[in-house]
Amino acid sequence: MTSNIDDQMRKEMCYLFYITSKEVVNRFNKYLKQFDISFPNYIVLLYIENEKPIYIKTLCDELYLDSGTISPIIKRLEKKMLIERIRTEEDERRVKVRLTDKGLKLKDKFPKISEDVIQQFNMEREDSIAYYQILKTFAERNVYTENEENKSSDNDK
Repeated sequence: MTSNIDDQMRKEMCYLFYITSKEVVNRFNKYLKQFDISFPNYIVLLYIENEKPIYIKTLCDELYLDSGTISPIIKRLEKKMLIERIRTEEDERRVKVRLTDKGLKLKDKFPKISEDVIQQFNMEREDSIAYYQILKTFAERNVYTENEENKSSDNDK
């Protein structure tokens, strides 16, 4: 299979992926500093549904994080009293987390946080929509399908 993208373009695309992802994380981190959380903390809190406990393993799977990455995040969020751990009665080794009242109050601010940070990128609405669609398509074709394949191969073992 031949590619329509020349070597120079590959380098530029790789570079553009790198610098844009880094800039997004940096801008979120700067904005989130006022709430004393980092971008990874924000993503974890964003995923936990209001008042609905979720297994830590599910968070790892859905956010593409390993347990070595999620454990310190969970500890920090718990220390800040934004989440709490819940041991299940069926199996005490399986742990769920849920938002505390303080976590719920912070999460109420999340739509404005995303909106404020995204506005910092000075993009027209149409460009933002197009960029979102491109990212969504990329994730659907590459990230989500790869994760599902990995889950099914793990289940085959």
